[in-house]
Amino acid sequence: MLLALLIIVVTVVGVAWAKYGGQVKQAVTDGYTIAATVKKEDFAPKQPTVVKDRNGQVIRTLSPNQPIYLAYKDINPGIVKGLVAVEDRRFYQHHGVDPYAVLRSVFSYARGRQIQGGSTLTQQLVKNDVLQDQSQSPMRKIREMVIAQEIEKRFTKQNILEFYLNDTYFGHGQFGIGSAAKFYFNKDQKQLTPAEIALLVGIPNNPTLYDPLANATGARNRRNTVLYVWEQQGLIGKKVFDQESTKPLGLNITNTNQNANITDNYAVSYALTNATEALMSASGFTFQYGFKDAKAQQNYNAQYNNLYQQDYAQILNGGYVINTTIDMGIQQKVEQLANQLYAPYTAKDSQGRLQPQLASTVVDNQTGDVIAILGGRSTQNDQVNRALSARPFGSTAKPIVAYAEAFSRGYTPMSNVVDRAVTNVNGQPLQNYYAGYRGNMTVRHALEDSVNTVAYQLAAQDTQKSYYEKLGQMQFSAITPADLANGPAMALGSFRTNTTEMAGAYATFARGGEFIAPSNLTTLYDSYNRRTVFQNGHEKKSVFSANASYMMINTMQGVLKNGLGKAAALNNYPYTAGKTGTTDNYHDISFVGQTPRFTIANWTGYDTNNSGNNGELTESMQMLPMQLFKSEGEYLVGALKEAKTDFPMPITIKKVANNNLAALPEKKKKTANDRIDETLTALANQRKQANAARLADLDYRLIYHLSKAEEMRREKAVTSAVNSFANQGDLPSLKKYDTYLRQIQDIRYKNQKVRRQSIKRDFDNQINRLVQNLNFQQAMLQEADQDAQLAKFNQQKAAIEQQREAERQSKLADLQNQYDSQLAAVRQAYATNASDKETQRQKLISIMNEIRAYGGSAPDVNLNIPASSSSSSSSSASSSSH
Repeated sequence: MLLALLIIVVTVVGVAWAKYGGQVKQAVTDGYTIAATVKKEDFAPKQPTVVKDRNGQVIRTLSPNQPIYLAYKDINPGIVKGLVAVEDRRFYQHHGVDPYAVLRSVFSYARGRQIQGGSTLTQQLVKNDVLQDQSQSPMRKIREMVIAQEIEKRFTKQNILEFYLNDTYFGHGQFGIGSAAKFYFNKDQKQLTPAEIALLVGIPNNPTLYDPLANATGARNRRNTVLYVWEQQGLIGKKVFDQESTKPLGLNITNTNQNANITDNYAVSYALTNATEALMSASGFTFQYGFKDAKAQQNYNAQYNNLYQQDYAQILNGGYVINTTIDMGIQQKVEQLANQLYAPYTAKDSQGRLQPQLASTVVDNQTGDVIAILGGRSTQNDQVNRALSARPFGSTAKPIVAYAEAFSRGYTPMSNVVDRAVTNVNGQPLQNYYAGYRGNMTVRHALEDSVNTVAYQLAAQDTQKSYYEKLGQMQFSAITPADLANGPAMALGSFRTNTTEMAGAYATFARGGEFIAPSNLTTLYDSYNRRTVFQNGHEKKSVFSANASYMMINTMQGVLKNGLGKAAALNNYPYTAGKTGTTDNYHDISFVGQTPRFTIANWTGYDTNNSGNNGELTESMQMLPMQLFKSEGEYLVGALKEAKTDFPMPITIKKVANNNLAALPEKKKKTANDRIDETLTALANQRKQANAARLADLDYRLIYHLSKAEEMRREKAVTSAVNSFANQGDLPSLKKYDTYLRQIQDIRYKNQKVRRQSIKRDFDNQINRLVQNLNFQQAMLQEADQDAQLAKFNQQKAAIEQQREAERQSKLADLQNQYDSQLAAVRQAYATNASDKETQRQKLISIMNEIRAYGGSAPDVNLNIPASSSSSSSSSASSSSH
């Protein structure tokens, strides 16, 4: 029997080696090769991330998130002991790899579970700092084990613990135990209590699930689990466990990573934002700009914020080169022009910030590059970049929401429209900035005079609400399903946006309708891994037709010549186009203008409506966005050597009488090059779609480097768990609720190991339905339990009332006998004129009152006594005198 078993084992091992032996050998070789390059300096803080300008010169070196590196001797011994007890009990016995844990991991893998649970602290250090590979594959595990053993030969246990506790991520941008203690508790790590140490030690296992700020319950449970492990291992006594596990989290959040060298320059802070989003995209995050409902948007925002925070911290932690389009000469000149214009306005709010504020974004129309960006008037006491902050922009929305699409539908600048009474979707009448309505007018005049009713009507004619989709195509990040519900009111600026998004949208007109996402990032380079994470390809996306775009520009030129934007006209360039914008009560004033070379979007307003005259801008303040555009524009025309030529007109547009334009209906005749381009484009699209479909189905292999068999085992584990849960039937009792809930949580954990995202989402939906059904069953059982308790209460109440009624009737019968007897005694006393007749009468009255108190009937009694027997011929026994 043993021989047969041995033969089977040898056979299985032989087959496995034949299939995977080559990969295993390569993984082992890779491990030794990588281990040979590891040195102590690799675990020290990385070189700071640097930002370079358009010429490759370093213009900013970013402060790392944790500038202080703690030597082992300076680390709280309680942290070290607590970490080892929870994460790696045999740390001081093994040599980088724990054979017992490895066996446990092998069995786990054989059963289709995630490759985890066998990692020592040394292996975790290798995975996170040396390999920087979070994939769960056997070959990665082998490389990790080889490197871990080699590291243990070269470094002491104290070295390894020092590396680990300085480089581990504790959430919210905090790398290392020192910065984590300061951030969460505003303490030096040596001053932490056992409960505080337990909380921090528990976070790295899953920084999202055990985030004390986002999931206080999960963090508290994890902390108490750590405390329990310590108690079981004798690190703390039961008394300490009881005391510490009942404490609140006691957070005292202190963000020490202000990075003033980022926030003191708007172009640099914007570059860091772009770099962070580039890193998110490289990690597989998909950006969204339109949502079916508020819940979907809320979920997306939560995912975005979590990943943004993590990747932002990763960049600040060092090791990246951010190459940008920043030209500090242009940036500083634009800042100077703004400061000069706003200098007379010296008021400050309660936080010491100058008011009113400003935002300005300049975009290169040819490339989409952001040439300059201003997020405010000063970075002193103010880290807000308002060029990225969402605000309402008023009528500057009209061209991109109402007019451009109207031109696509056949309108021309001289088409007739009517300024008339109109109500919005809520039945409220719309108002223009002037009183009443002016009747018939041209489209050109309606835009020049910013007539609200006309813009609303044009947008209302777009019954498909394509403007909502187009705003999403141009990456307007703050539009909501509620904005879509407002419908045509979006043409009046009912949604929120910023100068960067508006400049990017208007620049689309200058490119004949092709959108390029505005950015000042050219490449993001990971110097630690020697790879380019992102390269800006200036990808173009067709949003508006070339005809509609030119008509839009031509009509906006009239705004500066004949309309409300005259103050923005440039003296050194005669063909400027633009549009003004004002929100209710003059809280926000904006202007977006452009030449063929550049587009500028400006905004001014108070940060809150509590400033100034309830947030209302004065007449002089209302002119600031146009005046700033004029100053910036005239400078840029010279600096960029803008030729004094008009916007190029498509060959399909013809100028006709009365300053009108006409779009030719005939299509452009295709040349041989056009047909070749179409064929190549179609082929490229087919390949792109095929690759997208392949990626969607094979992302577990291409991104996470898992084998198909391994991924199938993980998916099967989730399916089996879901079916098992469903087969056990409905919730039998409330006592079982927590058990069922833990089962669902276990299914969630299994699903976290699934790497095929399409299947993972399906599982997420199934799990969510399980939770909903479980909660519904709980509610039904709770209701039934309450009904049963109510029925029992009513039954007990009826029994008590019945008993009390019987006691009352018995008491009344006894009192009635007393009454009859006492009444006879009273009559006898009065008949004989006895000396105690009044006493007898009072006893009768007392009995009558008691009868009435018990709900009985005791009528008043008149005693008719013969005259000879008393000086009074009549007396009454009545309780009414009492």
